[in-house]
Amino acid sequence: NALVATFDLSTIEPDPLQLVRLWSEPRDQEVAGLIAAAFAYGRADIIVANVGALLERMVPSPAAYLDSFDEREARCRFAGFSHRFQKTGELVAFFAAIARVLSSHGSLSALFREVYDESDADIGPSLARFTSHLAPIGAPRSQALRHLVTSPDDGSACKRMNLFLRWMVRRTEPDLGLWTFVDPAKLVIPLDTHVHRISTFLGLSDRRSPDWKAARAITDQLARFDPADPVRYDFALARLGILDLCSRKR
Repeated sequence: NALVATFDLSTIEPDPLQLVRLWSEPRDQEVAGLIAAAFAYGRADIIVANVGALLERMVPSPAAYLDSFDEREARCRFAGFSHRFQKTGELVAFFAAIARVLSSHGSLSALFREVYDESDADIGPSLARFTSHLAPIGAPRSQALRHLVTSPDDGSACKRMNLFLRWMVRRTEPDLGLWTFVDPAKLVIPLDTHVHRISTFLGLSDRRSPDWKAARAITDQLARFDPADPVRYDFALARLGILDLCSRKR
């Protein structure tokens, strides 16, 4: 709890969430959030630079841009895009998938509300249903999309999608608390290499692989301290790693 109190909005940079917080309309925050989370792998400063450049090309509204999305125009607008393994083709396919959801449901929150089941033990089944709408198996470029919108059905820790859900669901800063229909107790920690390493040092998990089972186990341990909001510890744990404040070796 003292560690959580050490980090607040003044320590958010670099973090893709800082880009999402530039928008004020919920639909824009949802779209910007999903884009920022999907590309949140690699060095934090590079993520912020690359995603920031994308969102700058979608002003004044990311949601409005995708409401009238045109793939041919997007291939020109985002020509030359590159982030690690993703290039313009994957980006345009991702945007087209989000645009389809906005067209059919009106917003990302409306889709998640439709697939969310509060009787599930955790957010995993709802997340799997959500990502299956965004990247249906067998759909064109579904393989490329499923790298961006991972599913717990694959055994993946789903760090980036759990990060998106943390931003949308948690009620206190730095998160946005937009999706009040989701119980924060259902969230699973966004498990990246930093959080996995530090959680192992702290004895929260002994699993060697940062997979869904490890994320679930760490979340269960954190729930001993705050059963209503176990993922509130994530921002502080991640800051220790991103800001290089925790040794690489125990």
